[in-house]
Amino acid sequence: MNAPYNSRDFRPALPDAIEAEQALLGEILARNDAYWRVAGFLKPSHFAEPLHRTLYETLGTMITEGRAANIITIKSYVPWDEVIKTYDRDEERHVELTVGLYVVRMLREVPGGDAYSYGRAIIEVWSRRQLIAEFYDGIELALHMPVDMTPDKIITATADRLTQIAQEGNERAASLKYGVLLPKAIERAQKAADDALALIPWFLPEITTIAGDIRRGNLIGFMSDSGGGKTSFSLQQVRHASIAGYKAAFFSIEITEEEAALQAAAQASGIALGRLDAFTLNSKEARDIEDEMMRAMNLPFDIVPFSDCTLSDIRIRIEAMKKSVGLDLVVIDHAKMIALPGKSGDIFAERINALYRGLKAIAKSLNVAIVILIQRNDDWKARWKTGGSLRPMMGDAYGGSSVKQNLDVWFSLYRPEPLYKELIPQTQRQEKRDELIAKYESSRGKAWLINHKRRRGEPGTSQEIRFEAEFTRFSSGVEDMPPAFEGFM
Repeated sequence: MNAPYNSRDFRPALPDAIEAEQALLGEILARNDAYWRVAGFLKPSHFAEPLHRTLYETLGTMITEGRAANIITIKSYVPWDEVIKTYDRDEERHVELTVGLYVVRMLREVPGGDAYSYGRAIIEVWSRRQLIAEFYDGIELALHMPVDMTPDKIITATADRLTQIAQEGNERAASLKYGVLLPKAIERAQKAADDALALIPWFLPEITTIAGDIRRGNLIGFMSDSGGGKTSFSLQQVRHASIAGYKAAFFSIEITEEEAALQAAAQASGIALGRLDAFTLNSKEARDIEDEMMRAMNLPFDIVPFSDCTLSDIRIRIEAMKKSVGLDLVVIDHAKMIALPGKSGDIFAERINALYRGLKAIAKSLNVAIVILIQRNDDWKARWKTGGSLRPMMGDAYGGSSVKQNLDVWFSLYRPEPLYKELIPQTQRQEKRDELIAKYESSRGKAWLINHKRRRGEPGTSQEIRFEAEFTRFSSGVEDMPPAFEGFM
C-alpha cells in the first residue's frame, strides 16, 4: 500500500527562470525598446523573484511614459542601497551585495539574445509554478474539505483556475513574427482549399451570403428577440451540419433535451410541433417520424443538456466530446443562461466581456466552431415609441455593442411579426393601430438576417428568408433584399 499523502510535508521548491529574468531585465536596461517585445504578454506577476517584479514594473512604467530607463534614472524608484543575497555563478556561492550593484551586474552581464525568447521562457515557467501550486492546493482542500464545500465545487474552481492559467500562459505569449506566421497561414489556407470538410456550411445560402462559411476556432454571435426563433434556427443548423458529415452539438440550457429533439424532428418531418408533441399523427406523419428516427440514429448530432452552467462546465464538456468522438460545431442556447465570470460586485460590462472572451478562447484552443445565441434586450421598445426602427442594432445585445470585439462573426435574426403582435394591444390610437395591423399582416412568415460583423466580408448587409411557424423552421426567401438597408418594417 502506498504511504498516505501528508499535506503538511515540505513542498518541493517551485521552478523558476531566474537566469531568463536577469537576462531580460539586463536587455531592457541596455536597450529600452526591448521592452515592447514582451510588454503585450509579460506582467510583473510572472516573475519568480520579487525584486525582479519591482524592476520590471518600474522599467515598464518609465518606458511607457517616454522616459529613459537606465541604472541612473531608476535609482530613485528601487531600494538601491538595500543588501540582498544572490548566487554568484563565477564564485559558485551565495554572496551579499546591494541592489544597485546587483542591477549593474545584470547590465554588465547581458548575454545577448532575443528579449521575446526570454519572456516566453519566463511565462512558461510561471505556468508550471501555477500548475504545481494549484494541484497542491487542490489536494490540501480535498483532504481537509470545509463544511460548505463539495467535490463538485472543488473541481469547478480548479477547472476555472486551470483555464485562467492556460489562457494567460499561452494566449498572452502567442504573438509571432509576421515572417514566421505567413508561411503557416498560407499552408493552412491551401489545406483548407483542398479539404472539402474544412468549412462548415450553413443550412441556407442566405446565411452564407451575409456571414460566410463557418470556420473552426471562430466564435459566432447569433442574436434575436425572445421568441424570435433562435432555438429553431439553431436546431436546423446543427442537424444540417451533421447530415453533411460534421460532428455537431446543441448545448441546451434553456429548454430540455427532449423538447429540443421533438422540435428538430418536427422541422425535419414537416409535422406541426403541437401535433407531434400531443402525438395526434395521421398514418403518413407516423411513417415520416419513424423515418426520421431511423435517420437520427446515424447522425453525429448530440443534444447536451445543462442546468446551471459556467464557462468551465462548457469547456470540460466540449473537450471531453472532442477527445472521445470528435467535435466540429457547437451551438449554445444561450449566453444569458451562462453564469458570468468574476464576482457579483464587479463591473457588469467587464464580466460580460470576460464571458465572450472565455468562449472565444475555448473555440480557439479546442479548434471548434462555437455559435453563441444572444438574446436581444427590449431597447427597441423605447426606440419605437420615439419613432425609431424595430430592427436589431448592436446595442441591443446582451452586454451591449462592446461584445462585438470578441466575436469573429455577428449577425441577427429579425422577425417583425411577433413584435407587431405585441405592440398592437398596447396602441390606443386607432389610426396607429390599423397601421400596425397592416404591417403585422404583411410581415407574417417573413424574416431577415442582418450582418453586424464579418471578418471576411462587408458588414451591414441583409437577406430575406421565410419562417414556417407551423413547423418552427426557416427556409430560403423568394425575393432578395437589397445588399444594404437602413430600415424596413
